[in-house]
Amino acid sequence: MKRINIFLFALMTSVALWGCSDTLDLEPQASISDVVALSTPSNVENARVGAYSALGEANAYGGSYIYLTEIYGAPVSEIFFAGTFLQPREVNVKQILTANSFVAGYWSTSYNIINRANNILSALDVFGSDTGTRAVVEADARFLRGVALFNLVQVFAKSYNDGSPSSNPGVPIVLIPTRTVDESIQVPRNTVAEVYTQVLADLNAAKAALPNSNGFYANTFVASAMLARVHLVMGNYAQAAAEANRVITSGRYSLFASITGNYVRTANGSETIFAIQNTATVFNNNMAVFHAPLPYGRADIQVLNPHLTNYETGDERGTLFVATGRGRMSTKYASSNATVDPRRTNITVLRLAEMHLIRAEANVRTGGSVGAPALTDVNAIRTRSGLAPLTAVTLADVLKERRNELIFEGVLFSDMKRLQINTQGASGNLAWNSNALVFPIPEREMIVNKQLTQNPGY
Repeated sequence: MKRINIFLFALMTSVALWGCSDTLDLEPQASISDVVALSTPSNVENARVGAYSALGEANAYGGSYIYLTEIYGAPVSEIFFAGTFLQPREVNVKQILTANSFVAGYWSTSYNIINRANNILSALDVFGSDTGTRAVVEADARFLRGVALFNLVQVFAKSYNDGSPSSNPGVPIVLIPTRTVDESIQVPRNTVAEVYTQVLADLNAAKAALPNSNGFYANTFVASAMLARVHLVMGNYAQAAAEANRVITSGRYSLFASITGNYVRTANGSETIFAIQNTATVFNNNMAVFHAPLPYGRADIQVLNPHLTNYETGDERGTLFVATGRGRMSTKYASSNATVDPRRTNITVLRLAEMHLIRAEANVRTGGSVGAPALTDVNAIRTRSGLAPLTAVTLADVLKERRNELIFEGVLFSDMKRLQINTQGASGNLAWNSNALVFPIPEREMIVNKQLTQNPGY
């Protein structure tokens, strides 16, 4: 077993060195060295392509970062994983085994992304006097590393508001490339506070150096949007409002006229801040696989009747579901157009509506009015969904709009933790800070890395 696990780790590490198959023409795959793989500017930029590609894999934003955390946080009386895969079912009912392969994939893919980013950062000298390109490539790598660490610490550690982040174990912070399998890969867990400090450092560096436009990669406003999300989780409301406001006032984005504009997109649109790009031939979209009905999906994530009570009468968001032979499904990832395969559509990671809701919540909590009054932000979301505007707004109003607007988009788990909302598993009600609401460190990682400590309850 140990030999198998070391082989898997080594395979992950070697793949991370190449980043893109274009570089494999230089030497046979089995013998290519990091000196060759990262020896030219074009090779390093190819590695950047590979790193962003890893961010879109099925165990990252191609699926697990979003749907797996959603079914983890959701009460089973509202959202139920009815598929035949046992691993997501364990997550949904909050009874996870340490050998759960989906949880292990979440961990290993995240560290694959981090390792790819670290390889890029180690090779920046190849850009020589081209300081402009170097700065952007470095910023891309730091963005990717910060995002992966953020997604890791949210599920494999206690939340920032649960106990002491300065002493609670987080996840290992790895800042140098892993290129050989030896004792150097055995690193302990950093504290939750240390991980969040690194996340903020990486994302702030990315924000400062990324351009306003960067193709399908992250730009400076994408970094701000992710920072707004991080600061909200940490309870840094003034900073969250400032970052969200920077995105909103950039003039680059606007809300779609209809909420359905965010559903099953084959291309980015005006509300899209950052999305995983899928094409007809290259795609990783487990969101569609588990949400969409046949012939393209498995219709595994069922929306049960109690969930519908969250919506007011007349709220269009409460009608955007489809009945299938297996149950009710969200149409966010299931197209009603039979000619569109939803697996080949983009997956939205960040969009403008979330920024309005972050700014509104932060302003209500601080009593401020950064950018616009909270009432203005909330009503922009409500009226688009067919609801009457409010005349006054409370924190409860903001949080209700946030839940109904962003459900199935990967923020439910972090919201229920930071807001201290209890949930429900197979054994009944669970407190927001239950040990069952922290992923186990994967069994194979515990075998390979003797410095890791397991989370309580596993």
